Amino acid sequence: MIVRRYVVKDMPEAVASIRRELGQDAVILSTRNIRVRKWLGLRSERRIEVMAAAKEELAATAGASFGQALRMAMLGSAGERSSAPPAREVWSQLASEIAEIKQMLAEVKQRGDAPSGGDHEPLQRWRTFLQAEGVDAVLADRWARMALGHPVAPGDRPALAAALIEAIQSDLGALALPAPIRRDSRMVAFVGPTGVGKTTTIAKIAALHVLAGKRRVGLLTTDTFRIAAVEQLKTYADILNVPIAIADEPEDVPSALAALSSCDLVLVDTAGRNFLNPASIEQTKRMLAPIEADEVLLVVSLATKPADALKIADMAKPLSVDKFIFTKLDETSSVGMIPSLVAMCQLPIAYVTTGQNVPDDIDILSVSDLLTPWREAHGHG
Repeated sequence: MIVRRYVVKDMPEAVASIRRELGQDAVILSTRNIRVRKWLGLRSERRIEVMAAAKEELAATAGASFGQALRMAMLGSAGERSSAPPAREVWSQLASEIAEIKQMLAEVKQRGDAPSGGDHEPLQRWRTFLQAEGVDAVLADRWARMALGHPVAPGDRPALAAALIEAIQSDLGALALPAPIRRDSRMVAFVGPTGVGKTTTIAKIAALHVLAGKRRVGLLTTDTFRIAAVEQLKTYADILNVPIAIADEPEDVPSALAALSSCDLVLVDTAGRNFLNPASIEQTKRMLAPIEADEVLLVVSLATKPADALKIADMAKPLSVDKFIFTKLDETSSVGMIPSLVAMCQLPIAYVTTGQNVPDDIDILSVSDLLTPWREAHGHG
């Protein structure tokens, strides 16, 4: 297995380079937007970083973990950065600091509607803030009232922000605590709509368990609906050196599970479908029936509109969902949808992902941790 990194202007350029260097069977592992410094760091341009892999008889990467494979792929660019002349580093650092200041100013401007200490209607202002963050209107009113009930000096915005987070955490109780995969769970299924990042998230979780070395991990995919989905998961399995089985139909599941009988943990990738369509939910339910999962994790993108996310969670009830996984935290500045969904669905959070890099961009966080941006926006840093 060989893994390579490409920095390109657009995806057609990436695809052309990948096919030329790695062949027609290469698989794209991840993509993300980056900024490339130009002109001594004073100017930057938007680029796309693409990680791709292809089967290759290379002892250096065969059976390597994701972390090892990706580190090897990134060595070249890391070496280039370390050899940059001091003057360039100074200018680059200065440009970076200017960009950070601009970002901070933009965030302050964006949050101009947040509650102010001297406002005569603090309840309404906090309700407005919560709803703008993606919190359900009823919950926004409830949590705003709970926060204002704390003994906080009027106008003390940082203390009020802390009181708000404390109120939400108190109201959620045990649901505010992270709930990763249980140690006694063997079959864990991942469900969710198209494009939320189920397959990449499964690869991250599998890599974490492989690197920990405490459980024998196996992968089962039923996602034969999406083009190249099976090949993508096979690539992950090759890099992690774990077994993989495929089930096209419910009747294929028993034999697939038999092939993974030696595994302590089997992560099941299901097809991403339109979760607002009852027929799609029913198809997923039929596929899950013979698997008899110990846990079912619903993967929801934080880039989804809060109203649509709630509909997806409501439609997924027939799948007996146990926990949430929230993806694409790095693609949103609003985190209110997280406690809102947890409260309305009464489901805890297993994991949160913050990018497409495997296995790094995944975290086990409490609701309080996830609401940290509110503290920072109102004076905590």
